[in-house]
Amino acid sequence: MTILRISALQGLTRDFFFIAGLVIALSNQVEGQVVDETRLQYEESQLSANQVGMSVSSDQKHIAFLLDNGELKIFDILNSVFIQSHFVELTDPLEIAFSLDNTKIIVVENSQFQVLDWKSGEVLFSQDGYDMIKTMRVAHTSDHFAVALDETVEIWDAQSFNRIQTLTIKKNLATVSFSYKDESLIINQKWSLFKNRYFIYNYMTGSLIDEVDKSYLATFDNTKQGLFFYKNFGYGIPAFNHKALGAEDGSAKVLQVFDGKAEKTNDVGIYLTSLRVGDKVVSAAGYRGFSVFDIKQGGRIFTTKKTKRDRSSKAINVMGDYSANPHYALNEDKVLVNAYGDNINQIYSAEQNAIVGYIFVDADGSYAVVSKDGRFDGTTNAAEKLYWTHRTSNKKTNLESTFSRGFTPGLLASLLQGTDDIVEFDITDEAGDLPVMQMISFNDSPISKSDETPIVTSNQKLGEIRVSVIENHQNATQIRLFHNNKLTQTVNAPFGQDISFPVTLSNSFGEDNYFYTVATTERGIDSEKKKLIVRYQGNLDEDPKMFLLTVGVNEYKNPKYNLNYAIADADAFSETVAKGAGDIFSKVEQINIRNQEFTKLGLMNALEQVKSSANEQDLFVFYYAGHGVMSEGQSKESEFFLVPHDITQLYGRDDMLLEKAISANDLKEISRAINAQKQVFILDACQSAAALDAVISRGISEEKAIAHLARSTGTFWMTATGSEQFATEFESLGHGAFTYALLEGLSGKADGANADNRITVRELVAYIESRVPELSEKHKGKPQFPAGYSFGNDFPIVIYE
Repeated sequence: MTILRISALQGLTRDFFFIAGLVIALSNQVEGQVVDETRLQYEESQLSANQVGMSVSSDQKHIAFLLDNGELKIFDILNSVFIQSHFVELTDPLEIAFSLDNTKIIVVENSQFQVLDWKSGEVLFSQDGYDMIKTMRVAHTSDHFAVALDETVEIWDAQSFNRIQTLTIKKNLATVSFSYKDESLIINQKWSLFKNRYFIYNYMTGSLIDEVDKSYLATFDNTKQGLFFYKNFGYGIPAFNHKALGAEDGSAKVLQVFDGKAEKTNDVGIYLTSLRVGDKVVSAAGYRGFSVFDIKQGGRIFTTKKTKRDRSSKAINVMGDYSANPHYALNEDKVLVNAYGDNINQIYSAEQNAIVGYIFVDADGSYAVVSKDGRFDGTTNAAEKLYWTHRTSNKKTNLESTFSRGFTPGLLASLLQGTDDIVEFDITDEAGDLPVMQMISFNDSPISKSDETPIVTSNQKLGEIRVSVIENHQNATQIRLFHNNKLTQTVNAPFGQDISFPVTLSNSFGEDNYFYTVATTERGIDSEKKKLIVRYQGNLDEDPKMFLLTVGVNEYKNPKYNLNYAIADADAFSETVAKGAGDIFSKVEQINIRNQEFTKLGLMNALEQVKSSANEQDLFVFYYAGHGVMSEGQSKESEFFLVPHDITQLYGRDDMLLEKAISANDLKEISRAINAQKQVFILDACQSAAALDAVISRGISEEKAIAHLARSTGTFWMTATGSEQFATEFESLGHGAFTYALLEGLSGKADGANADNRITVRELVAYIESRVPELSEKHKGKPQFPAGYSFGNDFPIVIYE
């Protein structure tokens, strides 16, 4: 007996030192692991809907997002635009996934699932009556999917919608994993103190292939080379392993041994899903974060750890709750991960071993693609909700503040295709020296500094707002004042610490007049907005008028730039808007400029007429159909121009553009000078066929210029810039596709879900963004994507019958 005890003790000692050695060896590698220190987050109070599902199509062309308000949104990765949006009736949503053939979306809820055609939004099939769905996965070698319950797994055919198998195991099912090689399916039970195992089935025949004891939570390797699983090294210490297919567990490579102290600091937990990218393994514990392991060397090389913001309420309980698939490959290097079950999805690069970007989504088409170095693409309302922070700090830097410098159209495609290292955004460097603004007084009465948005009242239409740069005054190069989101006044350095702005109050959007001021640094970064609401209780404004200025140019002095449908587009737009606006505005004043009338002097004279007549409550609509071009930057920085009739060379003559064309800065000053607080600029600015090579290289710069115009003026801009000559594209329509969609929308098709017979500017933007790609693909075979930038308040343009 004594000898047996000594032998047992010696065995115990050997096991102890073996396990301790593994822990020490792998922990040494963990010391150098990367942690995402800088993070993108959002203001919870500004969020419209929570993201509850995300999936990437197997061809890596589309991303689907589901929000808890029922919005199902399909995002085109290459073109960085939402191409479909549908509303789904939801009760308790859990997850979504593309079918293997990428034509359908499976929407999983607590007690049911639905299968939808994502292009039409039609519900093709639904099944309900479940007590609790534990997880759902899509097969990789056949068009099937699995719905896992507490003790059964149902296999469904995604084409016929027939249930072809029901696999039954003992209670406490946790996760399932489809093979990437054949018709095998792993079924995992929950971890148990006494007995752990996983099962492998042929999901087509229903036959049990293998039952593996003393191992648990296994998943197939997507490279078809093996599988990942857990195995305890005695005494309950879990180890994460990888082994080749068909090999014994004893031949597996240990990737990580988890000691309790390290896992507590990482706050990630037991990994339920894994995705291999090269020599890296991205593993996630549902929505508790993710870590990355080195498949060759072993050890954890990256982890998200815990954030300052408490998201634990949405984190899954590995022993009980639904197990989502939070990560999908975007290409051979990049992975899209939803680490925390919220509206921010991380883009992880295996090559850089870092989160290089984010995709944020919210309701009503709001989204942003953001790179770790501060660049972003997306909607303006998304930028206003997002901010940078540090994992261990409370300091914030609003994403909106870097718009002028950081806005980058087509950013997602650039992130996915790029190979250069992305330097992490330095919050301390960016935010440390920003000016700090303060609203001081209105009509000499002090403004409260304790309220985020102070409210004062006034019976006088004219007033004065005094603002002050209370910190880092020396770093401010420009101070701007916005009234109801429209830029009204700009003061450039040098200026004193206090600046006074005369203002004219209005009831354009009701009695509340919303003001804010920002300071801009030399690096193009804006300070935090300082806000003020002045409640105007004086005399009502006159009834609003509409000033409708349309420009259409078919004939250029150089005939090779002639167009076919510009005048038809301008005439039809003018007629449609004037007809529909009559019941909203007391007067519609139309100014039409056609062909040779469009010179710089001719346009400026027309705009001066609007400027002298328009008041704050009025609406100014500017429509342009003709050529648009980016200068080549020969003598000064490249800039966007509208091209008048008398321009004879689009490229290679910046001097001619500067003298005779209308620049982006001209348009900015036009907008600022016109008092109307509601302004819409619509540019159907095409390129000639002869200039297509230049268009390709300038398209992103042109879009960026338009976005900056919208941002800097606080107005609405819709643009189809960069399209080819209309005659070669849409002869069957009789209009350019962009204007054809505008006319459809104004005639009633853009009316939103409330169907109130009014078309607002935001409804019109949303309609053309979804309709133009359909039209261009149908009539040309290739979709074109217009852009809409909306920084102002929404308002109706027309009423239709």
